[in-house]
Amino acid sequence: MLSTWNGIPIAYDIVPANTDETIAAESVLETVQSRNIYADKGFISADWQATITRRTGNRIWTLTRNNQHLQHSNDLKPFISRVRQRVEGVFHEIQNTGRNPDSAAIAGTPASRLLNKTVDGFCVHIAAKVASHTLRLLLRRRFGIDVLTFQSQPI
Repeated sequence: MLSTWNGIPIAYDIVPANTDETIAAESVLETVQSRNIYADKGFISADWQATITRRTGNRIWTLTRNNQHLQHSNDLKPFISRVRQRVEGVFHEIQNTGRNPDSAAIAGTPASRLLNKTVDGFCVHIAAKVASHTLRLLLRRRFGIDVLTFQSQPI
């Protein structure tokens, strides 16, 4: 998933869990051009980053490993960490929006029972969760409305 600094998802892809995340990210990264992208260490490969930069103009920033020769400045490391925390916050909010796609809270059923019977149903469920998250952000940030209580909050 690619999101703005403010937590608004702008592109995502749904792939099987065993998919290489760099392959899955390539189509998502083609939706934007010449941007700074802050990613986790799964995207640390310098060769992959160079390929993405050549193809899209996007610059991928990841935290470095301790044993890497080239290290980021002491100012850049905490900045990348803060950005990554925001991204993880987006994932957390989307995950906790509405019902989880893979579990049911029905008495007498296993908690991990799959609710979506088809891939299309699963994709629609995820799209609805992303749309719900985005609408909540809009209502909260633009109009100061907390959708959980429907009360005005200071903007």
